[in-house]
Formats: sequence, structure tokens, C-alpha cells
Amino acid sequence: MTATIELACDESAAVISPIGASLVRFSVGDRPVVVPMNAFDGAVLAPWPNRIDGGRYDFAGDSYRLPITEPERGTALHGLVADVEWSVVERTESTVSLAFTLEPTAGYPFRFDLQVDFELAEAELRMRARALNTGSAPAPFGFGFHPWLSPGTAPSGTTDPVDGALVDEAQLVIPAARWYETDERLIPTAVRPFDDGTAVPADHASDDSACMVCKDFRALRLIGGTVLDDAYGSPRRGDDGWSRARLKGADLREVVVGMGPGFRTWQACTGDGLDEDLARRAIAIEPMTCPPNAFAAGEAGEDFDVVAPGDELVVEWSIALTGADDTSCFLPK
Repeated sequence: MTATIELACDESAAVISPIGASLVRFSVGDRPVVVPMNAFDGAVLAPWPNRIDGGRYDFAGDSYRLPITEPERGTALHGLVADVEWSVVERTESTVSLAFTLEPTAGYPFRFDLQVDFELAEAELRMRARALNTGSAPAPFGFGFHPWLSPGTAPSGTTDPVDGALVDEAQLVIPAARWYETDERLIPTAVRPFDDGTAVPADHASDDSACMVCKDFRALRLIGGTVLDDAYGSPRRGDDGWSRARLKGADLREVVVGMGPGFRTWQACTGDGLDEDLARRAIAIEPMTCPPNAFAAGEAGEDFDVVAPGDELVVEWSIALTGADDTSCFLPK
């Protein structure tokens, strides 16, 4: 079994697995922030996040077919590096950097050097990811990250997701102007803008997982029984160019997930398809640089990045828990 990497800074702690360069756990004191759910736990998703329909896509005049890794839906899911072992290249008490060389493979004949840096501060974890094209041709590329966020502690105070609170009891903000409507295989069929002139009625009820009103989390509101495995585009950003999603737990503390300017899409998943003892015990809030099925249905350079030989794609994202002092634990550079 591959040993995990433990980071510490005052009351904050994080556990990183070299398998998938995955953020498995993050906590502040006894408050869980990121928890394992046995489903791409905090993994790096590259060179594409989410799904590619049938594993097929065209790029630069050539057609490619990726292995089908989600056979029940007939898709290529979450890239090629989530289940491989990355190498530790640098480590301190509160930081770690991991690297992996992605060699040409079936359906993706491109070569990249990948690196992900984790920096733990008090009540915040910051990530920087880099993809350097070391091949001889331009290549399509996408980054995604898959942290499962805890809705807080249950009344018993447990930090175990199996015994913890449900996401139904938490409130959510996803700052995005558009929602990706999908078919039953979660492949987008339309991109629909939210109506700025409407709000979710207090007495609204729907048993339709495709109800657009139910998917609108532009303002903080209770998740309740809403089923989410949905992508959101045109993220709303602050003056710093970052977009920030928020999960407010029943304990009134907020987990804030920030994604920098290189990201185009949010994905939210309430985990309803997981084993019964894990379903809806955490919510995945996933920053992605491209939407689902981007290589197959998107426009190169517009919906996903094309990285030229010798060039690199660099993105930054973060997870923080509000309500705690932010004392830096970074070493001087």
C-alpha cells in the first residue's frame, strides 16, 4: 500500500495520497473539511475532467478513441492520472509537490510533465497545478479536481462521513450563470442560462432531476433533497479573477472553494450513486478547466485549452474554512 503524506499547520491537517496526487482529507481542529468517499477522492483529473462520450473526439484533423472507463454510461471518465502513482519531488511540514510524466497512450498520443503543489495554511489549503507539453505537437488538455466536502459534524460530533451529517442539511452557493442540461448518461445536451428575473420559490418542489429551477444555486440556499451531478458554466468572478463556491454547514461554518482564472466550469455532485452508507454524506465541488465532453463537443481554445509544444497550462485553486484565524505556515522563499 502506498504511504500517504501528512501535512500540518497549527490546527490544520491534510492527507495527500500519491495515487492520483489526491487530497484525501483536510480538517481544521476537529472540523472535517474534505473527507474520503471511495470515489476519485480529491484526485487530479487530467488530461480531461468528467466524461467524453464514447471516448471519441476529433482534434486537429485526426480522430481519436479513448478506452471506456465508465462502461455503464459508455464514457471515458476523469482522465488518465487519477489511479497512477505520482512522485514526491519536494516536501516540508506544510507543503508537498508531486509530479507525473504522462506518456502517449491509446487515444491520447501526447506527452506532458505534470506537477501539483499543495500548501497548507491555518484553515486553508492552496493548490497549484502545471501541465508542460513536452511532446512535438499541440495537444488538447483539461484539468479538474475532485474534493469531497463535508457538510459539517453531526449532532453526535462525529467526523466520520458514514455517521456524519447529510448534505441535505447544508446550504450551497455555486456562482455561475449557466447550467449544463444532460441526458441520462450525464452527457450535456444543452447549455441553459439562468433567468436573472426569477428566484426559487420557497414552496417549490420537484421530483425531476432535470428541473432547472432546482439547479439554481446562485444565491445561498438549502440543498435539501436536490440531486446534483451537474456542471455550471460562465462562473461569476471577483475583482481578483477568482470564482468561489460556498458550502455552509449545519454548524454555520463555511467551506469556500476558490478557482483561479484558468477554470471555466464548476461541477457539483451529491454522491447519490455511492454506496448507501456514503450517499449524500459529502458533496463534491469540482473546479474544471473545461466542461463535460469538451474534447468531443467543444471548440478548441474556447471550451478547452490547446497547449503548444514547450508551453504549459498553470492553474490555481484553494479550499478554506471560515471562522478560524489564518496564520501562515509557509516557509520563506
